[in-house]
Amino acid sequence: MKLREAKAGDLDFITELENRPEYLNLVYRWPRDRHLASLKDPDLRYLICEDERAGACGFAILCGLSQPERTVKLQRVAVATPGRGQGSALLRAVTRLVFDELGAHRFWLGVYADNARARAAYRGLGFVEEGTLRDGALRADGFVSLVLMSILEQEYRAGAV
Repeated sequence: MKLREAKAGDLDFITELENRPEYLNLVYRWPRDRHLASLKDPDLRYLICEDERAGACGFAILCGLSQPERTVKLQRVAVATPGRGQGSALLRAVTRLVFDELGAHRFWLGVYADNARARAAYRGLGFVEEGTLRDGALRADGFVSLVLMSILEQEYRAGAV
């Protein structure tokens, strides 16, 4: 599994994953034109995860890359085939990139409070739950709380994800 920078030609794959019915209440989605504009934003980085046999198998969007605090946010992540280890492998690769290549001090995210599977995956990589934004997001089914999670550089180095 390898990561590469996403291009405009990857937007069909990204938007298809975001809009899958099974991701309706798990993955936030943007319209294609917002993704297209965001690809040019130096504060964001789009990554495609590729499997040597199957091609593109997931994506991640990072933001906060131009912040002096060296705090990077995982804006979004999704995989084509959940439940087969792709998500964990993608998260490990992205976490390594964030700390080893981007030089981040802190890597954080907000996850829907009712997404126990994702929260467990993040905890398994060393992310710590920091708090809850009550009704912090609006989904198709109404407001939902977000759990803030992060991993600091020294925690990453100690655990070597």
